[in-house]
Amino acid sequence: MGVVARVCVCAGVGGALLLSLFLASTPASAQSALLDALSTRVTLAHPNGSTGEVAAEQIIRSGDTVATDDSGRAVVTYPDGSTALLEESSALTIEFVQTSAGDYVIRMQQTLGRVWYAVSRAVTLGSRYEVRSASMASVIRAGSDSYVTVSPDGETTVVTITGTVDTSAGGVDVSVPAGSSTTVSAPGAAPRPNAPAPNTLAASTPAPSTSTPTEKRAAPSPTSAYVPPVATLPSLPASAPVKSKTPPTLPLATPRPTAAPTPASTPQLKDKFGPRKDAPGQPPPKK
Repeated sequence: MGVVARVCVCAGVGGALLLSLFLASTPASAQSALLDALSTRVTLAHPNGSTGEVAAEQIIRSGDTVATDDSGRAVVTYPDGSTALLEESSALTIEFVQTSAGDYVIRMQQTLGRVWYAVSRAVTLGSRYEVRSASMASVIRAGSDSYVTVSPDGETTVVTITGTVDTSAGGVDVSVPAGSSTTVSAPGAAPRPNAPAPNTLAASTPAPSTSTPTEKRAAPSPTSAYVPPVATLPSLPASAPVKSKTPPTLPLATPRPTAAPTPASTPQLKDKFGPRKDAPGQPPPKK
């Protein structure tokens, strides 16, 4: 056997060995996920009944349940980069179900709260991501971003941000495209027709602040309700009389007319030799 033939045989054997190792490791990696607590308090319950608080990254196995309280948030990351983000007061049970073809279905049973799902691609070619509640079953297609809300009474709402989510409830299948949503009111009910997706970002936008630069306010929570600014008082119509607060000005008193002053009489000029001839009232001198 020549050198070239030997190299080809070695390469073929090596390639087959690497492929077998990859196929052997893929199912194992598909049966676990990574859990990270973003804020306390987050708990992880195992099928054997043991429960513990999550303080560091932990590996999730099939049957584990992640739960958050009213202040906890957590994210589950799968081997292909897909994620499930649990908000406050949420619960999610994760199962890795093997199909007859040897692939794995990542099935997430959401019992409460709101969870954001971002699916990049399937772990293997025949795998898929499913989200189920007491009222609905959904399949999130690869490349889709969505979130599911489950209320305490079982009402389930699916909102698709990008991509498409296929849902099924009450024997009715509904495809929810990007920018739309559907709701199932109770177990056994059919999903409502697609409706526009609620504006979640606007609802969590805080009101414009009117505080001075020295005031400090807590950062708004992503799920906090929008607080509208204080409404301004309506302006009075133009026809309504406006009362002035300036006190009225009293009219000035009119002065009474006074009598004209009596002109002073011209004094008679006298001379020691008798009345002067040029005095007024004297007869003209004789010529």
